[in-house]
Amino acid sequence: MPAKPPAPDALTHDAITTILKSLGHPEFEGVCYGFTLNWALAAATHKEKLFYRQIHLLRVHQTNLPAAIKRVQDKKLHNKFLTADEKIIETLPALCKRICVAQEPLDYKKKYRKLVWQSDVSTILATISSAPARPKQIFYKTHTFASRKEAEAYFNLLKNIGINSKIAVMISSDDHAMGFRRSGNLWRFININDLYEQQVKQPYFMFTSKQLVNELYRVSTSEPAIQRLTVSTDFIALKYDGQLFQLLLNVFPSYPVKSRISYPEKISFFTMAALQGDVSTVKKCLNAGWSISLNCKISDHSPLLTAVQHGRREVVKEMISLTHYRINQRRKKDGATLLHIVCKFGGTDMVEDVLKIKEIDINSRDKKGRTPLMIICKSTIITSESKLFELLLGKGASLRIRDKEGRTALEHAVKYNNKVAIKAIQTQLKEKISVSKAAFFNQMHQKFSVTNSIGHHPNEQDYDQNGCCTPAKNISLMHLASSRNLI
Repeated sequence: MPAKPPAPDALTHDAITTILKSLGHPEFEGVCYGFTLNWALAAATHKEKLFYRQIHLLRVHQTNLPAAIKRVQDKKLHNKFLTADEKIIETLPALCKRICVAQEPLDYKKKYRKLVWQSDVSTILATISSAPARPKQIFYKTHTFASRKEAEAYFNLLKNIGINSKIAVMISSDDHAMGFRRSGNLWRFININDLYEQQVKQPYFMFTSKQLVNELYRVSTSEPAIQRLTVSTDFIALKYDGQLFQLLLNVFPSYPVKSRISYPEKISFFTMAALQGDVSTVKKCLNAGWSISLNCKISDHSPLLTAVQHGRREVVKEMISLTHYRINQRRKKDGATLLHIVCKFGGTDMVEDVLKIKEIDINSRDKKGRTPLMIICKSTIITSESKLFELLLGKGASLRIRDKEGRTALEHAVKYNNKVAIKAIQTQLKEKISVSKAAFFNQMHQKFSVTNSIGHHPNEQDYDQNGCCTPAKNISLMHLASSRNLI
């Protein structure tokens, strides 16, 4: 059956991404994470009513928001009176920007002034919050429920331990983020995919624990018959009660895990914990002997590579230190090793951790013959860090190896016009050439000093005090490096 068209007063997920694009923001596949985190920020800072009013005006002006903003700006420029709605319309560009900054923090590296991944909740909150009192991620946990009954027991437990309306919770499946908070004896639940579905005037749902569980199963599982639900939770608030969450540390599941969990369910849960950066849960999975790979193979959907691709440094450190992982194992589809993948996705700190492993092959080659150094020569947000090149070159990454197309690392850097890579590699080449030439001329000088029969000593103008060629004797960097077998 074809999907029914949205109601005239609806505000869909796609409509929100279209609004963001109309304001000059990147085109995202989805913004559920950024939207929900901004809702949590509003709920935790007592600005929830304003947030709902902003969402309502996004709905009203979803087809003409840039024009509506321009009208408000013109009225303000001419000192004309602004209505209450117009004052809120004036705040919509900032809200839309915050949604984008929270959704794809890697795309906003300049704003964060460092590499930040989507699951770095506290850092994102600190960046998108403008209030002096900024909320924090006060607790986080990955949970798996064997049944709807278990999931309902979890929400009843939250009530019993004293979760109140001042704590907003972001609850996520492997590909979707939603939010809830307590509202009396009910739960207020918000899902960007179903805004204004229960009430025309409000974008959220009001649910009992049982109703909330049924809704989570509906939106997070692919088939009605599926019993297990696995989610990650991030609790966000201004104040933190250290004792509040003690009862949540070892439930759903309880360790050691006694209930029957299939291999796919274990991998799903372990991967979710890795994605969230739930180090405590990751350690428990490791101690239980659960695999960090997928069917003993290096796979994009394994707990290990999920952690790498989402910048979860502490998780990766635990995984590679507590297991006998075959560190130079190759991925089937492209022959990439863990080092290739960490260099591409993990950032400088994670690369530094992996390079400490004694068995690591610094010059491992994928199916195209590329080394990890060649991989980072293609400039991205993650690989455009000079320290990344210093780490690999300092560990002996080869500048001589050529891939199957005959390119060296320097030629890869030139191909992609990666100025950071070119500078780092040229600096390394110059250092090697200087050492090589110094050794060469010192050797010649010693030979000339032994006997006068040769009849000529090298002149001072031929090389400087460090044994390096003077400009008059210099030749091209690439030619000299090649002649010394440096590349």
